Amino acid sequence: MMSDQQIYHETQRLYFCGIHALNNLLGGPILTKYSLDEIAMRLAPTSGRWNNPHKSIFGLGNYDVNVLMIALKDQGYETQYLDTR
Repeated sequence: MMSDQQIYHETQRLYFCGIHALNNLLGGPILTKYSLDEIAMRLAPTSGRWNNPHKSIFGLGNYDVNVLMIALKDQGYETQYLDTR
């Protein structure tokens, strides 16, 4: 049986693959650059706007896994980091 639901898809832009991947997973435009920047600042409050280790220094995204995991947690999801080294 086919569903009438549409699959949400954001296309890749700059280094915002983390935002796009999470929004695609969540099914809509829920997270923004502003919301992930805010999470990065919560993780490193004394780092300042441009020198935050959890995102690109150029403000073009490239958020690290810690930001993405907290963004999912803020949406009510649980994640588990797996390091296979």
